[in-house]
Amino acid sequence: MQTCKICGGDSLVNVPEFEKELTVCTDCGEVVSMRFVNPSMLKKYINPDYQK
Repeated sequence: MQTCKICGGDSLVNVPEFEKELTVCTDCGEVVSMRFVNPSMLKKYINPDYQK
């Protein structure tokens, strides 16, 4: 089980935000993790010639 590194809390929720999904501690509000829902969109930053 994942816990908050700031307060040690284990009450975490997933919050969708545009192309990302954030995991947030409900005790202190710290963003514990961030995940891109569609990681293929990151390819344009690795390779400027990348075409969708």
